[in-house]
Amino acid sequence: MTVHHELPTTTDFSTLAGEHHPAITIYAATSPVVSERERAEVAVKSAFDEAIDRIRTDGADAAEVDALKAERDAVLADRSLWAGLSRSLAIFVAPGFTDVYVLPNRLDDAVHVGSHFVLGQLLRAPSQDQEAFAVTLSSNEWALWHALPTARAEQMPLDPSLPRNLDDAANRVPGDVGQRRRGGHGDRGTNEDDRRPEIHDIYAKRVADAVWHELHEHDPDAKVPLFVFAAEPLLSSFLDRAHNGRRVVGVQGGPDRLGAAEIDAQLRQQLAQLNVNEARSALTGLADGSAGRVERDLAAIGRLAADGAVERLWFDFTTSVNGTLDHESGAIEFATDHGNGDALSDGRHAGDLLPQIAMLVIARGGKVVTVRGDDLEHAVWTGPAMAELRFALA
Repeated sequence: MTVHHELPTTTDFSTLAGEHHPAITIYAATSPVVSERERAEVAVKSAFDEAIDRIRTDGADAAEVDALKAERDAVLADRSLWAGLSRSLAIFVAPGFTDVYVLPNRLDDAVHVGSHFVLGQLLRAPSQDQEAFAVTLSSNEWALWHALPTARAEQMPLDPSLPRNLDDAANRVPGDVGQRRRGGHGDRGTNEDDRRPEIHDIYAKRVADAVWHELHEHDPDAKVPLFVFAAEPLLSSFLDRAHNGRRVVGVQGGPDRLGAAEIDAQLRQQLAQLNVNEARSALTGLADGSAGRVERDLAAIGRLAADGAVERLWFDFTTSVNGTLDHESGAIEFATDHGNGDALSDGRHAGDLLPQIAMLVIARGGKVVTVRGDDLEHAVWTGPAMAELRFALA
């Protein structure tokens, strides 16, 4: 058994591709929180039992069933695996073969059996943003966080000379406001309460300037998004200072009671929504202004992928179209029942075509984006896949 704590690579996908009959694929939502591990273990065991029962019913011999049970038992008995959970598990089991991926993004619970592993959800991890920065900002304190694709959010070290909270920032304001907060008399004609909005603004902008400096050091190309968890008026004051082209998302609400696990969970949730919003926007742009550069026919996409003509493939990981793909020509042979069956017309086993095409696109230098069709507007998404081409078709 191999346990992966890194995002899957092209080599990993190549290992999982092809026939592994009989094959079990399990996707399970998990949690790094200790109290939730038992629920995840029970869910995975239940999925295994369901899959093995289906394989036995389909006519697998006793040796195959025993081999699958042995792989199942190895997964369930691996304490190091269950002690190091993240947001999801992807488990791929065949007789004598087990690969397990511990992933940071939330996947949908699912179990599949067949001749091939179902790789659509696994492709989500490397095809979407899984890294983010976050600011938690309140009057009481603030912090800067960094969540990596393979590690939960952790606080980043900051310059100790920066203001720690609103009162600290107020004490550093030049003039009589600082004197009053330190017990001085100041200008009795000025009401301190009248200055509170100004102090909030100064505090938020000082934090923003410090954040931009830190992020420039860590991510000078501004590729990683930033999420700002704060209540008004601090949230608006901070966002007014946003710049450098970085994607910045404000999340309304006080963050004082959020611990590291909750911040990571919130970040992953917000990151998933950002991925959906950006996919929706990009697909709308394609539908509105890319005549001749979009292909929706799966057979045509296969041929274009083999020719290296696909710039970006979008596919709905919640759907399956079964068949075989020739990786040299891109020719597709669909399974029976218009791709819904498990085998070709001559009885040969068939696998899900969408991940196969996706891996061919990647191998030819293109990009892949997985989507959930239900998250997108029907006007721009008719599924199961859409290819953005490098050049317009004549």
